[in-house]
Amino acid sequence: MSDNNHFDVIVIGSGISGLTCASLFARFFGKRVLVLERHFTAGGFTHSFRRDNRYEWDVGVHYVGEMDPASHYRVLFDAITDGVVKWQSMPEVYDRFVYPDFTFNVRSGMRRFREDLIRKFPEEREAIERYFRDLIATARWYGRLMLARLLPSQLQSLSRLFTAVGRSLGMMTTKDYLERNFVSPQLKAVLVSQWGNAGLPPAKSAFAVHAVIACHYFDGGYYPVGGAKTIAESIVPIIESSAGRLLTRRRVSRILLEKGRAVGVEAVTRARGQEIVERYTADKVVSSVGAYITYDQLVPKEFSLSFRPAVREFPQGTFHICVYLGLRESPEKLGFLGENCWIYGDYDHDAMFSQRGSVIDGKINGCFLSFPSLKNPATAGHTAELITFVDAESFKKWGTQPWGHRGDDYDAMKQRVADALVEFVDERFPGFAQLVDFCEVSTPLSTANFTGHREGCIYGLPGTPEKLAAPWLGTRTPIKNLFLTGSDTAGHGIVGALMGGVLTTLVASRNPLPVLRLLLKAHLRVRHPEKRDVVAEMNV
Repeated sequence: MSDNNHFDVIVIGSGISGLTCASLFARFFGKRVLVLERHFTAGGFTHSFRRDNRYEWDVGVHYVGEMDPASHYRVLFDAITDGVVKWQSMPEVYDRFVYPDFTFNVRSGMRRFREDLIRKFPEEREAIERYFRDLIATARWYGRLMLARLLPSQLQSLSRLFTAVGRSLGMMTTKDYLERNFVSPQLKAVLVSQWGNAGLPPAKSAFAVHAVIACHYFDGGYYPVGGAKTIAESIVPIIESSAGRLLTRRRVSRILLEKGRAVGVEAVTRARGQEIVERYTADKVVSSVGAYITYDQLVPKEFSLSFRPAVREFPQGTFHICVYLGLRESPEKLGFLGENCWIYGDYDHDAMFSQRGSVIDGKINGCFLSFPSLKNPATAGHTAELITFVDAESFKKWGTQPWGHRGDDYDAMKQRVADALVEFVDERFPGFAQLVDFCEVSTPLSTANFTGHREGCIYGLPGTPEKLAAPWLGTRTPIKNLFLTGSDTAGHGIVGALMGGVLTTLVASRNPLPVLRLLLKAHLRVRHPEKRDVVAEMNV
């Protein structure tokens, strides 16, 4: 084995969690890191693509909360990107919840959000105020739960003690919480209108997951200037500065084990029409591709994992269709300022989710509308994205056909869904359909092709109470020198994956002091603004 193929750390996958680990190991520990990505573009769900040389979309980033310069997460983002990524704040009204008989505008600031809810639903004032207290308390409990997972197995009894207070509230479903505390169907619908950010409707999601996401957006939304691709573009030079590499078109097929410890990986690439197997070794291996892929596909079957059946049988995540639109004119013509619109045909989110199988027949009852071009001041053409959830079963008949060659009936289905989604939006915002100049559709099969996720699911393992209780989830694995990161080990979305990368680096590094100092810097910057001069002088 050539020394050129040996690294200090191998990271499987170049999503934000994997890139976070790679950047921290390279920048703060001077480690030589290899990142292997199966797609031809780095970034995972934080990459961008262009069409007609003027339309550009992000595949997974639609808005990010808590990117104010003084926030914890902004400190961490600046650390992994060396401050290169800039963030554009969205309008004061950053989300619109559109229902058949009313629209609720969400303004940035928790106090304003609470006041607007009370103004709309004054008869439930007490319940609304309790709801915000419960959100904050439960989000803090979730943070304790994630920290408890950092403890080694011999200290897990302490973790249960550490998370005992608040557990019952955090582990109930969001629907149970709503039913116990509110009367108005409209109010209950409004409070969970952002459920797509977690990928599960109220009856399935843990209240703790709902609380974390709700709190995350209290102060509004932000968007990376230049698009999400700037994240990977800023981190690659940091990796290379320590003699590391990021290689695309490498599908990791196996984690190499010797005497119960991870020593490297095998990856498959293609050259001149043939598959080539490459072998890389490392002192540590970090998997950011999720618990299912890692334990079911990458860890050799001969290695005994008692919980492997539980991983295989765990319910899958959510599936979606995304319609990427190029627009002839700015959507400002219709009154949009850059906010997102969550558009629903009913108040019952669980009922709408249960009908997602009919989407491929053009029956739409809800969608997410986003305008990348209004959020990104560096964009050229005008763009929009429409997202709706579907079931995996509807796509199985095309699953064995290759990407780009799935047949006329597949293309017809995509066009049918796109037309129905555009019409669904046009009914609420007349004139929208006339703006459409270009259309491209991605399905769960597209997601499966580029990410390897089971049947094309997104968000990793679904954020159910059962996930929070799963004893086999965490950064540590039964295999020495193999670590997990990503949304399966921390939280959903870009910031959840970011924190997964931070926590994994904290555990995997033999000297966690640099990461601890980084976390301390974030804490001081937010909690003690008067100490920011001291923070600026910290050598991190």
